[in-house]
Amino acid sequence: MKLNNILIEEFKNGCRKVLINRGESLNSLNLNMSKDLFNILNEYNNDQETKFIILASNNNKSFSTGGDLKELVEKSNSSEGVAPILNSMYSLVDLIHNFKKPIVSLINGFVIGSGVGISINCSHKIVSENVKWSMPENKVGFFPDVGTSFYLSKLGSIGLYLAMVGNFITTTDLLKLNIVQNHIPFHLFNQVTNDLCLTPYISDKYDIDLILNKYIKNLKITKESSHIVKYNDIIQRCFNTKFKSVLEIFNKLNLELLENNNPIEKEWLVKTVSTLMNSCPTSICVSFENIHRSLNLDFKEVLINDNRIGNRISSKQDFSQGIYGALIDKSFKPKFSPSSIYDIDKSYIDSFFLPFDNEKNELFNHNKLFL
Repeated sequence: MKLNNILIEEFKNGCRKVLINRGESLNSLNLNMSKDLFNILNEYNNDQETKFIILASNNNKSFSTGGDLKELVEKSNSSEGVAPILNSMYSLVDLIHNFKKPIVSLINGFVIGSGVGISINCSHKIVSENVKWSMPENKVGFFPDVGTSFYLSKLGSIGLYLAMVGNFITTTDLLKLNIVQNHIPFHLFNQVTNDLCLTPYISDKYDIDLILNKYIKNLKITKESSHIVKYNDIIQRCFNTKFKSVLEIFNKLNLELLENNNPIEKEWLVKTVSTLMNSCPTSICVSFENIHRSLNLDFKEVLINDNRIGNRISSKQDFSQGIYGALIDKSFKPKFSPSSIYDIDKSYIDSFFLPFDNEKNELFNHNKLFL
């Protein structure tokens, strides 16, 4: 079966293989794709013949590079805004998070934005050695959404750093942080897929685990192989979760720049400060606040906040400026407004989290959005 850039194959043992298949855009997810994924997964969730799902990519370079940003900008300039896209994507990740059956996510290559949101909520998260994982939305005037703050908030200073800075991390980092469970070499992905699809009588997650365990390989996690291990000490100091504002983080980063004589940490400091200075100030402050709030929220509550923030932040000029610089003209330097974190007060950031005046605009207002 083929839908909008989604390939589906069903097997006698109850396995349903779902492949993201939009290779020309490194599997960025547009509105039609997220609707189709929601509908087919919702159907399988309630189908007695379906025992488990394999969710993977039909592209060797990318699991998914996230939402289709050009489509998001186009919608943000339309009368209906981005609500249909956000409702679709957030409902999809909520469905995956609460799925009644195992979902084995085979992750290789780029995993960015909504690609993170989809994969991180699967019951079995398997990574190859080639993963490049990031939530870089602050650079384009958006924010790390799709429920990722539910997970990042539980990682303390590391989660705050990943949300605010958006650097790429790799397979060893994901394993170290327990964001994913296991590593299987990429050259074995086809073999493990065939084993899962063709083994008769798979009845539960323990049968799946028995198959996966045949292919799992340990990776040595060292300072040389892991960004998080290498820079853990300086990240803990600069992104201390006890800091009550972004300003405190910036002050600490600048103090370390002046006083730190460790050449490895100095290099990290220069790159980190440069990234933050070139990111959208509003997005950075919203991300900081979202991580802190999400620590005490359940997954649905996190998504409700994401929907409120996403609809509001995408209507700002910052977003179209950021996307133009990222996708259209890379020589263009976005003119974000406010232009500095020093010009942003707490009440402005709090306004992104407020309930909508019209309840119909809230996420999960309707039980069935697409069927």
